[in-house]
Amino acid sequence: MTIETTEILRAHKKKTVARQRVQEVIGFVILLSGYALLAVSPDTPSDWLLIRVVSGFVALLAGFVLAILPFLTRLTGSDQ
Repeated sequence: MTIETTEILRAHKKKTVARQRVQEVIGFVILLSGYALLAVSPDTPSDWLLIRVVSGFVALLAGFVLAILPFLTRLTGSDQ
């Protein structure tokens, strides 16, 4: 490998790691918003309750996919 190729690969790796970190942060924010949507008060009307609970579980699932799964993949040492 030449110096130029090494620099290109290093820059690509740096950009990929930065993108993964941003993805994880966004995933954690979505995960926390899912928890917030699931925290409903007892006097919430039933139609809004259903909408909040469904959207809360969707947000939890999306946050888990964006934040936790890449973290677990990196933790187990997978290169993909």
